[in-house]
Amino acid sequence: MDALDAALASVNPPVVMPRVMTARSRYRLVDRLGKAKLDEIVARYEAGESTTSLAAEAGIAKSSLLRLLDERGIARRKQGLTPAKERQILKLRQEGMVIRAIAKQVGVSYDTARLFLLEDGKSSV
Repeated sequence: MDALDAALASVNPPVVMPRVMTARSRYRLVDRLGKAKLDEIVARYEAGESTTSLAAEAGIAKSSLLRLLDERGIARRKQGLTPAKERQILKLRQEGMVIRAIAKQVGVSYDTARLFLLEDGKSSV
């Protein structure tokens, strides 16, 4: 058998397989998207674009995008009410509307509206 193996080895030299990326490296965002693309995503987030839309456009999970922001020390924006919705809630409350109706009209949950009014000190809840 050894003679046969030696004869086959001389006819067919061993095939050297190309280096394959490890599981760890292929999932790194910088390897998949490149540093320039990641810099662009971070800049667009800082300019006001949402994490959901940026992640979808880049083809990555939102959690990956949030991790990228955390790794770069970027402060995340507070989720929830926009300044326009906050003003609308305050205006409707001053007009005497109940919180449940305000929440429905503004398009937020009851608790979101209630907690905002409590924090703002404008509620009689």
